[in-house]
Amino acid sequence: MKRHDACLTIGSGLSLLLVAVLPIQAQPPALASSDQVARAVVVRDVQVRDSTVSGVVVNNSSRLLRDVKVIVRHSWIWKNERHPGDENPGRSEDFTIPGEVAAGGSLPFTYRLDAPLPKRIDGRFVTSTDVISFTEVGN
Repeated sequence: MKRHDACLTIGSGLSLLLVAVLPIQAQPPALASSDQVARAVVVRDVQVRDSTVSGVVVNNSSRLLRDVKVIVRHSWIWKNERHPGDENPGRSEDFTIPGEVAAGGSLPFTYRLDAPLPKRIDGRFVTSTDVISFTEVGN
């Protein structure tokens, strides 16, 4: 009987030791819906000049934001949509805005395009932006 009690004591001690040594698992980052993202952070006052896109990121959340990633879409609108050309020059680029955006604050940005938009007479570009990801800091 004493032998059985000793095994229980050793077994219980090992279990406690293993629990104490195992690392605490960090929770995976939460994913937000596109509606939640749109409410939390927006891009406004977007301007395209030559090879640069500028605007302002606005943080509508109650937490500090980092790593705000924006997609810039340059949609091509043909002058004659019934007879479009063979080569659509529309494209998109994404980039991460450097810096942090305080809760309720804003941060201006300027981004240089990878290549300038071509100058053409058979249509025009319409540029739009969307936030595609960010990191919220704090509880």
